[in-house]
Amino acid sequence: MFQVGDPVEVHFKLGEAAVSMHGRLAQVARPLIAIQIAEPPVCNGAVKPGSMVVVAISGGTGVYTAEAIVQRCDLAAGHLIVAINSSFRYQQRRQHERYRCDMQVRLRVVGDPEWLSGRCMDISAGGARIYLPQQFTLRSNTIEVVFVAPDNQQAVRAVAEIVRTSKLLHDSGWEIGVRFTEMNRMEKIHFARLLQHWASLQQREPVQ
Repeated sequence: MFQVGDPVEVHFKLGEAAVSMHGRLAQVARPLIAIQIAEPPVCNGAVKPGSMVVVAISGGTGVYTAEAIVQRCDLAAGHLIVAINSSFRYQQRRQHERYRCDMQVRLRVVGDPEWLSGRCMDISAGGARIYLPQQFTLRSNTIEVVFVAPDNQQAVRAVAEIVRTSKLLHDSGWEIGVRFTEMNRMEKIHFARLLQHWASLQQREPVQ
């Protein structure tokens, strides 16, 4: 089960955009839990008492998710108290270790001529988290992704599926989560080298 200090994500809607905030579990007194937000959003009124949110707590070997209602909030100071109004759902932690990274990435819908540029923030054998600096529109969730390693500028290609999209509050950017679905033999070899590079920089410590 989870405990004080565990990582927390708070998900909610801002207009039509799905938005998330990150923080740590500060206190538990069910049904109330207190969360210390790591990066308070610069968006007045984004979350207020009575707002519906979804809380995801990474504890032990998995992630615990539940719907909640905001009771008190001071986002300028990073303080948030919510009341859990549903049972926690448990999902086992992902199979692949993720590694922090910062490398150039380009993506497009497979077959489209137009590429979008962004940065890969973390990566694993199963997928990646990608930052895009502006709003984007894609006609399909199946995309081609090209990663450019910083050491030798070698490009590594993969076909992936977009599984998560969230708007960032502290700037105009967006984050997308992708799951790799297709690589040929040579692409797998190059990708394994890319993973090894980032894993060695972190002494094989997975992202928390």
